[in-house]
Amino acid sequence: MLDVIGKYLSGRKCHFYLSPDSKNDRREIVVLIHGLIRRSLDMYVMGKFLRRHGFAVYIYDYKTSEKNLTGHGEDLRNYLLKIMAENPADIPIDIVTHSMGGILTRYALVQTQKNKGKLDISRINRIVMLAPPHGGSKVARLFVKYLPFTGRWLKPLPELSDAPASVIHTVPLIKGPEIGIIAGKYDREVALKDTYLPGMKAHCVIKSEHAFIIYLKSAHRAVLRFLTNGTFE
Repeated sequence: MLDVIGKYLSGRKCHFYLSPDSKNDRREIVVLIHGLIRRSLDMYVMGKFLRRHGFAVYIYDYKTSEKNLTGHGEDLRNYLLKIMAENPADIPIDIVTHSMGGILTRYALVQTQKNKGKLDISRINRIVMLAPPHGGSKVARLFVKYLPFTGRWLKPLPELSDAPASVIHTVPLIKGPEIGIIAGKYDREVALKDTYLPGMKAHCVIKSEHAFIIYLKSAHRAVLRFLTNGTFE
């Protein structure tokens, strides 16, 4: 574990794997994907919760500032292909994302001519997105407008803007997996109206702001309900 922490603190990518509770193994995988200016360790608490409920947990790590959305999406796609290659085809795979992680998932699950490997989307069962900026973010737009250097420092930031011409409005939609979305009632970074996604199966709002929604027990329970039943009720 010390080696992992050292690797993490040095800035290198650090994916985590948590094996399922042996007494409650669901034979189901869940992949956790963090958002902008976050790292894999931020999803670890949720990962431990899902592990206790029988999931095999993969926590994806990436350096959010280094690439644009399509670049990050392709990296995530390769990570999912690796997981699929390493696990039996009859084990379903779920995905849980926070913020920008939901946008990257939309890129990763769509086949284009530029993709190197064909991803079998039928193996993706359910997806839960926490505070996803599907309609963009007003905060991102204001940062880029008044502090333009932030767009050079954080390459995806301009693409996350809610401006009409923003890249965010061209992100591919996902067809196949059931999608549930959890929004924060007090989220000042992503407006409630911008969390909705055409084709989603369910949407709920919990008492939370944007950054710490991934740590809340209420969010964890909502994620588990949707992964288990395809509903937040």
